[in-house]
Order: sequence, then structure tokens, then C-alpha cells
Amino acid sequence: MTRLKIKPVNNTLSDRNRYCGPAVISSLTGMTTGEAARLIRSVTGQRKVTGVHTHHLIRALDFCGISFFPERCLRFLPQNKPTLAKWLKNSKESRSTGRVFLVVAGHHFQLVEGRRYVCGRTLDIVSIKDKSVKRRCRVEEVYELKAEGKIIIPDRAKKPKRKYDQHRPFVQKMKQKYGFMAEWKQEGGYGDYWVEMPSHAEDLAYDMEHELSDEHTCYDMADVAGRMERMAEFMEEYCVE
Repeated sequence: MTRLKIKPVNNTLSDRNRYCGPAVISSLTGMTTGEAARLIRSVTGQRKVTGVHTHHLIRALDFCGISFFPERCLRFLPQNKPTLAKWLKNSKESRSTGRVFLVVAGHHFQLVEGRRYVCGRTLDIVSIKDKSVKRRCRVEEVYELKAEGKIIIPDRAKKPKRKYDQHRPFVQKMKQKYGFMAEWKQEGGYGDYWVEMPSHAEDLAYDMEHELSDEHTCYDMADVAGRMERMAEFMEEYCVE
């Protein structure tokens, strides 16, 4: 059995995702959060990763050679959920070095090894008593993780080799034809595209409670192209006479 060890999240600028599911996979395997997000997408079939169900995360970890001890899995009823602080206190004896726990608490995935903690908020390994650890949140599930053999980065996680400008001609065409906007924004080390239609179309989508009114963030040029394709369909149906 391979000894698991948590590591700082690999959140490289060129291939990243900001959410906690990919951060957990990154910490355990060393892959980038972007690779971890692609792995999760291969499991869920979703176009992008924002939130992820526990069973999808477990399935993604399984592709890396990481599973959990079924007999050490804890699932708490709503009325019996302990705080993270209480679970840490009660599990003090079992949280020895080399034993890694996936903790689902406060709708957030985090990893605990001994007194060491890491998640998508901290990125680096911190103490379980660090102020960034949300100790008052309620614990929903706990899994002790294991690896029978070598931990791997599956091919499905790796960034596909394609030309950087594969989607740019289409995006440029949509900008010129409909007046769409795609603006790159970076804040706190994270970057993404903010994509929107002309203001009259945005107002109409909002009044209609259309799905395009809710989410404007895209994480790469493929996401931008996909959103603009849906925006073009909206414009043709509701805004072009």
C-alpha cells in the first residue's frame, strides 16, 4: 500500500481551477487543478467544474489509484453533524501521520493529515488551527483515503494538445456580428473571461430569467466559444428582426 501524503495544491497559472474538488485531487496527486478539473469533467460529463458531488470526486480519485476504507467511512445525519472542531478533537488519536482524511464540511472538500490541513481556500498546507480553517462548519462525511499501488495522473486529465487559437476565429466572428464582449479579468492570482451580450440583450435575458442571465464567467477560449454559440442563438431568436 502506498503511503498517502497531502501536498500544496498545484495551482499553476497556465492550467488552473479555483474550486475545492480539483484542489483536493491536486493535493493528493500533484496534478494541476486544471488537470483535476478535466478529470472530474470526464466523470460528470459537465462542460465546466464549479461544484462537484462527493461520489463524483471519489470516482475521479479512483482513476488516480486512490480509494477509501469503506469500514472507516462516516456519514452523519442532519441532526448529528458535529462541527469540524469537534470532529478534529474526537479523531485526535486516529489522525496520525500518513493517514489522510477527506472531510466534507460546510459544502466544502478539505484534506486532513495529522495536524496538517489543505483545501482550495488555503492552497498551501496549514495547521488545523489556522484562522483560514472553518472550524465551526458542520461535518457531513469523512473518508479515510488509501492507495493500493502507484498514484497516477490518468490520460483523461491531461491537457489536450491543440492550437491555442482554435476557437478564436469563431469568437472574433461573433464579436463582429453581434457585438459580444469577452474580457479577460484577473484577481487574486485567478484569471477568467467575462462574457456578455450587448446591454439590450442582457436586459432581455434578465427579464426572461433566461439561463444566460446567470453565468457570465468562462475559464478558457473553448468556454467562451461555447457560451457565444448559445448567445448567438438567443440573439437570433429574440433580438434580430
